[in-house]
Order: sequence, then C-alpha cells, then structure tokens
Amino acid sequence: MRILHTNMLRGWGGQSNRILVEATGAKRAGHEVAIAAPEGAVLGQKCAALGIDVWPGYRMRPPILLPIFFSDLARFCRDVARWKPDLIHLHGSQDTWLCVAAKKRVGATFPPIIRSKHNIFKWRTSYPNRWLYPQIDAFIGISDFIERQIGEFPGIERKPRVGIHSVPDLTRYSGRCETTVREEIAALKRGMFLWGVSARLRPEKGLDNLLRAFALLRARRQDAHLLLAGDGSERAALDALAAELKLGPDAVTFLGFREDVPRVLSALDGYVLPSREEGLGTAILEALAVGLPVVATRVGGIPESVIHEKTGLLVEPDQPQPLADAMLRFMEDDVLRRSLPEGARHHIETNFTETALVHKTLSFYESVLQTCGPDRNQ
Repeated sequence: MRILHTNMLRGWGGQSNRILVEATGAKRAGHEVAIAAPEGAVLGQKCAALGIDVWPGYRMRPPILLPIFFSDLARFCRDVARWKPDLIHLHGSQDTWLCVAAKKRVGATFPPIIRSKHNIFKWRTSYPNRWLYPQIDAFIGISDFIERQIGEFPGIERKPRVGIHSVPDLTRYSGRCETTVREEIAALKRGMFLWGVSARLRPEKGLDNLLRAFALLRARRQDAHLLLAGDGSERAALDALAAELKLGPDAVTFLGFREDVPRVLSALDGYVLPSREEGLGTAILEALAVGLPVVATRVGGIPESVIHEKTGLLVEPDQPQPLADAMLRFMEDDVLRRSLPEGARHHIETNFTETALVHKTLSFYESVLQTCGPDRNQ
C-alpha cells in the first residue's frame, strides 16, 4: 500500500507520537508512507530523519483563511496526483477540511479517506460538520469509547469504524529508572508515600478534586505527599486551592512541565488521575507500564486499561471522599499494592503494544480498501 498521513499539529504530543508509530510500523512492514504536515512540524522532522517521505510547504490553516487554504489545496491536489496514495489517513480538523476539499475537486479517482479521532471532545453537529464528516470513508477511535462516540455523529452511523488503542512507549516506560526526581523535593522525608500525576493542568483532568481528596487523605495520613508534573491553564487556580486547603510545600509539590516523565513516574509510590473526561488516558498507560498502583475515575476510555480490582482502582468523578478512600486503601494494603500492578503490566503488554497498534491499523486499511477502494464500483 501507499499510505499518506496528514497532521495539522506543529508541536509534539500523544497524537503526533501515534502517527509516528503507525507510519514507521507500516514502513517496516514493506509499505510506502508519506506525511503531509505543516512546515517545521516536529512530526515531519522525526519522519524525515527515519527516511519517510515528508511533503513540505503546508500551513494547515482553517478554510476561513481563504488565500492560505486555497494555496494548500492546490499543492495538496498536485502532491496527491504525483504520489498516487492508495489511501489517506487524516488526524485533525484542518487537514480534514483540506483533504475533503481536494476530494471534491478531484472527483471519483480520489483515494479512500480514513479519519482518526484522538480526543474526547464531541464533534459539533453544525451544518458544516454535517457536510464534512460524511465525505470520509472510514473512522478510527483511539479507544473503544471514542469509536462508539464517533458512531453517534449524524450521517456516519453506517461508515466502517474501529477502536484501536493508543499505546505507551514501552522502551521508555517499562520498569523504574535508576535515578528519579525524589531528591528534588526538599520536603519529602524518608518513608513518605509519594502520590503523583503527570498531566496538563486543565479543568477536564479534575485536579481540583485531587487536591480536595488529598486534603482528606492528609487528615488521616501525614506521611503522604503529592507531586503534580505538568503545566496548563489551571496552574494559578490550583496553587490558590492548595493554599486554601492548607496544603503547603510539605504536602504538595508542583513540578511544572517535565521532559523526563519516566524519572518522575519512577519516583512515585502511586499514581492518581481523577479526570472528568478522558478519551483513553495515555498517561495512565505509562504509569501502568512502569508498574505503579493506579487510582483513576470511571470515565471515557479509562476503564479499558484500569479494570477495577484487577489492574487498578476506579472511582466516580468529582467525588473527593471516595478518591481519598481508594488512595488510602493502596497505602494500607501491601498485597493489593503489589498484585494490581502485576496484572496491569500483563494487560498492557498484551493489549497496548506498538505491534498490536500497527497490525490492527494495517488490517483496517486493507478492509477499507476492499470496500471503498478504486474497484468498489466495478
């Protein structure tokens, strides 16, 4: 197959990493792969370094910016005609508009289009979107939950779709690092139980409820400390809430954004993520792969990796007391704290590997080509 990926993001994150895994896996399997991404995008740089064809010069802006959009459209039509992909795999809104516009311009000879949905936010059922998404031939969700959510959008209920889990980088997140960030935490005394989370500090992550739960936990166990690694729009509000709850530096440490997440996770005794919404929870997969006891909320795709009482503990969102109780349970039950991570590692190594991701994606490509390929009308 000749597989073209498109991606509108310039920076790096879970979405870009997944595309890189899909692209390099397809290349190793003997397929030809190309990437259309914005000029200077980190994904494009990483793909070029690995010998994947990168189409330069795109800006990937919304259609409302007509001169830029039509310039990209002309370039995209030329590149598709030159390279002749068998299928095109889209990953974002702006590249979706670009590709669908190219399909309408080129006509029946345009290759099948697959769109991945990487986040929890529902597509708005606006008139433009009601026109846009039915033009796509097939869909992939990063979890079974997202796959079901895709099927709720009007006009695409009968389109082929599948849930294929995103995966942690098991070369980075497999066991503990020899050095950790514990020595950076001046208030962390010997023998203290270190809870932590690595996440964007945004409302949907529920970190305000984590602080409330941790205040309840500290009222019972003074030997607990909480580490928050990440940055985002809620940082100031979380600082203020910690002060209001009298959670000082002896109780809570804000590490800020970190590049060395494996060293952060390796410092922890337990991981907790009280999300209000979550498409899958890649950060949880990383914690499970490291071997941490995990407490999380029963939302979105989280229960696909955190199976209650088997790979971790689940509580309902926005309920600080049950969250505190689950954290306390791990602190006080040594057997549970050892046994659940063992089950979690087996679950991750069986169901959340790059090999499984690539195999399932390529199999879906083949099925889409059989039903939506150039011979479908013959």
